[in-house]
Amino acid sequence: MNAHHGWRRDTREPAVALPPLSCDCAVHVFDPARVDLLLPGRRYEPPVAWLDELRTLHERLGVQRAVLVQPSVYGNDHAVLLTALRADPARYRGVALLDDSVSDAACEELHAAGVRSARFNILSRFGAAFDTTAFRRQVRRAEALGWSISLHATADELAAHARLLLDIRAEVVVDHLAYLNPGDLDGEGFRFLREAVTRGHWWVKVSRVDHRFAPPYDDAVELIRRVVALNPWRMLWATDWPHPLYDVATTTMPNDADLVELLARAVPDAALREQILVHNPARVFGFPDA
Repeated sequence: MNAHHGWRRDTREPAVALPPLSCDCAVHVFDPARVDLLLPGRRYEPPVAWLDELRTLHERLGVQRAVLVQPSVYGNDHAVLLTALRADPARYRGVALLDDSVSDAACEELHAAGVRSARFNILSRFGAAFDTTAFRRQVRRAEALGWSISLHATADELAAHARLLLDIRAEVVVDHLAYLNPGDLDGEGFRFLREAVTRGHWWVKVSRVDHRFAPPYDDAVELIRRVVALNPWRMLWATDWPHPLYDVATTTMPNDADLVELLARAVPDAALREQILVHNPARVFGFPDA
């Protein structure tokens, strides 16, 4: 099991102000009172990162809405996620992990609490094979609830399953810039994303670049610009706080204000940033629009 390398509690106020109702579209919370729910054999030991820490972070950043993603260390037991969503239903929406162990009744409970997306892992480096038959079955369940489909994969892995994925009727969210690097911008995965975001219901989340680049993230600016330019009206943004599975041997834990400023550097047009931070997440995750 990997130790979680602590997130920075000295978050400063960003040099750029976020528009009202800005949304952080991927954060994780861990309830220190529910260690009994942590899976044996989990990939990492979670930090203390509960709602009070999240609220403090977002107050400093100027974030007023957030999407809480079910952490893998809880598996498909969504008790912690449900508690967090119910604590502030106007401010939070959720992303669940969905398989046959999650009953239809449990899905209805999740939906009532604010879950609006189901996340599926295609990322091969996590070691589990991608079961396309099970995926189709769970996508149908999510679609019936009106949820989006969140995909955790590299761009090349998405392209390898293009026929399957482009048949999805629901809104589709690609996590973490599909792990693109600057050298991937002429590759098959980038071409797949370019095709996907023209379809009107595919979205790309600008997040987790801090895992692949070091502050001040100059090398990431052009990468983000190139992806956003594919279709700014289909982009989302997230901190991925508190940055689980962080490799401190090769990267530096970010001050989350740096990530706000990185978006501003990559998307200098304030109207486009507002689209990405406010209006796009309202559509995907069911918040009232501004």
